[in-house]
Amino acid sequence: MKPRDFLNFFKTKTGRLVAFIALFAAALIIFSVVRKHNPSAEDVVSVTALATNATDKPQVVQSVTRPMQVYYPPPPKSEPTNFPSSSQSAFPKPSPLPVVPANQAPTLSPISLFADSSAGIPPAKKLSAVFAPFGRLIPCETVITVDSASIQTPIVGLITENIYYGGKLVIPAGTEIHGTAQTDHQRERIASGNSWTLIWQNGMEMQIKAIALDREFENDTNQTGWAITDGSAGLRGEVIKSDNLADIKLFAATFLSGAAGALTEKQQTVFGPVNSPTLNNAPFAGAQAVLQTYAQQIFDSIQKNGFYVRVPSGKQFYLYVLQTIDAADASLGGTAIPVTQENDEQTKSKP
Repeated sequence: MKPRDFLNFFKTKTGRLVAFIALFAAALIIFSVVRKHNPSAEDVVSVTALATNATDKPQVVQSVTRPMQVYYPPPPKSEPTNFPSSSQSAFPKPSPLPVVPANQAPTLSPISLFADSSAGIPPAKKLSAVFAPFGRLIPCETVITVDSASIQTPIVGLITENIYYGGKLVIPAGTEIHGTAQTDHQRERIASGNSWTLIWQNGMEMQIKAIALDREFENDTNQTGWAITDGSAGLRGEVIKSDNLADIKLFAATFLSGAAGALTEKQQTVFGPVNSPTLNNAPFAGAQAVLQTYAQQIFDSIQKNGFYVRVPSGKQFYLYVLQTIDAADASLGGTAIPVTQENDEQTKSKP
């Protein structure tokens, strides 16, 4: 670059700006160096130690002893020894305490405000040597057919295997079981009640709480293994429809009711279309009402009696026990005691 070009650069706006920035930066550097070597009086800050008070003096611990006076209690007042006759009669002699005889019954303690925590709690029952704990699964088999169409039919079965616990026979095979059935429409099964009665072959009876569980084999021919639904609640049976044409009847009644409504003449009002009060609409309106009622009756019949569940005799199931089985609780006529008490109460209630 020639010197003339260098000088011409500073004649332009860019060159002038660059020259101004360079001169301003040099002036700032010179000013900071001069101020550092010659600080002003305002910049000098004197640091002095802080004091709470210039007149404070060091503390001196002093002990002050004050004279104390000895306390002398006042002398007791002397009581007169000679009492007048009136004061002697005012203070009679104390009477002697009564003598309690040796054979007197001890006095009762006052009533306690806290009730005895053990009151009203029956003593713990002692189990006999022959018992089975809670949750036993007793294999059983139905003796009679159970039908949900006649739910009053009881569940009667036999125990198919001996029930042992602790090496002792608790319930022998062949013991009868008697329970009650309940309809289970949701699962298409027959449920059972919680009250069951065991009857031994020698006539001994015992009431227990248990529920019936379904028993399904993996191989129904040989009755071996366990299926996926083994142990589920309720007795699975065969679902039977009471009326095979009920669905067709419901469809036909609903279709004809809708057709009668479509053929009815309408007229537009501010509240929407309504049936015209004409002679031609009378038979259609009547037929529509009758068909709607008939369709509702068929629908209710399907919901109530459309199907029922039948569990045949010989059906395998479990009896899941909800209590401890104690063989000592079995007795002759164990179910006759509640019936006798009920008859006595009815006899007493009669006038």
